Amino acid sequence: MRAPSIKTLLSVAVAGALSAAALTGCSSTDSASSGWAKAPETLVFAAVPDKAGSDANWKPMQNYLAKTTGYEVEYYPTSDYTALVAALVAGKADVGVMGGLQYVMATNKGAEIEPVAAGLTSPDAEDAGYFSEAIVAADSPIASLADAKGKSVCFVDPNSTSGFLFGLNALSKAGLDVTSTGQDANGRPTFDDFTPFFAGSHDKSAQAVASKQCDLGFAEDTVAAEGVKKGQVKVINREYVPGGPFTVSSALPADAKTKVTDALRGATVEAITASGVPMTDGFTSNYFGVLPVDKQYFTPISDLCTNIAAAKCAS
Repeated sequence: MRAPSIKTLLSVAVAGALSAAALTGCSSTDSASSGWAKAPETLVFAAVPDKAGSDANWKPMQNYLAKTTGYEVEYYPTSDYTALVAALVAGKADVGVMGGLQYVMATNKGAEIEPVAAGLTSPDAEDAGYFSEAIVAADSPIASLADAKGKSVCFVDPNSTSGFLFGLNALSKAGLDVTSTGQDANGRPTFDDFTPFFAGSHDKSAQAVASKQCDLGFAEDTVAAEGVKKGQVKVINREYVPGGPFTVSSALPADAKTKVTDALRGATVEAITASGVPMTDGFTSNYFGVLPVDKQYFTPISDLCTNIAAAKCAS
């Protein structure tokens, strides 16, 4: 047999090097180009920090998704609403749990996510909606939102649906000017008719009102109910809010998106319990199942975003 020429050997070597480079390139970009936030068949689960311990509170749902889809599920920690929106926009989460405002803000900023279900707020609920409640200390003389003029008002976060957007809407309907007059040192909006404070979570907003750090505050009804039951606060106004969505990344492979969507829409309390995953008090006291929804369900929030400039839903 004739020995290969130097030219042939060089050609083979170059071809081999190019093939190796191509394979290396594919392996390093597979995760980024596959549509998964982190890696194929690993779901990244991000939740809004409504209360302390969000990771533990959502652990049963994470375990349920892992069992029903066969994928690994990792929790993505978010310190606040802004961090959650940023994670969704950057494509760092495959599944998100949030309020309607965060969904609208995230999609307005370019997040490729689809709402597939909205959480129920009580065991007997037939609607996924809930209420943004205005609360004052139990012995407060404030009887209506009109009395909030010149007072201190606790909100949850500038990106909160029931703890800010619907609170502003309620104050506006009561005759207060909710046009932002500037920003504080942290970049949060300021107002002439009242002094806002941002507590960071619904339970902290309720606690600040109960301890009279704020004259008035806003929180979702399930959280405010705890203070009402203890005789610490009373409710002076309620605004209906579309329920917070579970979202799925639009970038996921089609089969994975279908599998995750079906799992979320079928996530009844009974189904999660029957799956055998360990339950937690934080989960069972706040999770009551879901109803399927689509983006049209959140039109009322989009409309408020247009009417309430201080919400800055697209900023």
